[in-house]
Amino acid sequence: MPSKTPVVLIVFDGCRPDGLAQARTPHADTLWQNGAYSWEARSVVPSYTLPTHNTMFRGVAPDRHGVTENTFNPAASAYPSILDVAHAGGLHTAMFYSWGELRDLAAPGSLEYSLLRAARPGEDVDALLAADAAGYIAREQPDLTFLYMQASDIAGHDAGWMSRPYLDAIEAMDRALGILLDRLGAARLRDRITFLLLADHGGNGRTHYGDAPEDTIIPWIISGPAIRRGHALSGPVHLADTAATIAHALGLTPPDTWDGQPVREAFLD
Repeated sequence: MPSKTPVVLIVFDGCRPDGLAQARTPHADTLWQNGAYSWEARSVVPSYTLPTHNTMFRGVAPDRHGVTENTFNPAASAYPSILDVAHAGGLHTAMFYSWGELRDLAAPGSLEYSLLRAARPGEDVDALLAADAAGYIAREQPDLTFLYMQASDIAGHDAGWMSRPYLDAIEAMDRALGILLDRLGAARLRDRITFLLLADHGGNGRTHYGDAPEDTIIPWIISGPAIRRGHALSGPVHLADTAATIAHALGLTPPDTWDGQPVREAFLD
């Protein structure tokens, strides 16, 4: 088990690995270049946003947690999310997001702090949330923080995956990531935190729902003091492994109900 470090989980909604490669993303680049990464991690089918996030947080596939569309199924609560597990372990949890359907990723009482900031026309909600998250982390130093960014998914639906507006949206999310990293660096916290940056799904055309590689192959990047530097992961990585990997970084025991496993190859231990 590695030495416990705080974790910040960042999701770029709908961000394909080739989109991340083609866009200018200097801040995401610093994470994978100084961490462990896979450009071939696997998401789930159906590759809608709420099923994928429930797999990411609850460690099981949609056919087990029962969320198969963008409407929450209360049966998923049988599989505690990483936010629930962290709270039960006495850790401080926080969540910053712009899509209200994500509220059920934590059971009532599992979040010390939760901020839903709905997007407004002409507003860079991802940058605002990144600034909110950075300020909160600097003040309160939570153990587990979830930061959700939506721009690439919105642009994919509006203009198409891999279009110029889609790549522009990835670059905007990277600038928001830079706000977070720079402010945590100024607070002398960045080097003490494990960052996990990934996408929930990809997309093709103007949608995502099926089993095409464009929909289901995602970037998965982890960087921190206990993580190998500049290491391309050779083993398979699945979206369901995310919760168990965070538990490993936090020194928590994953529940028996999870199928996902820690990506141990990423860790120095």
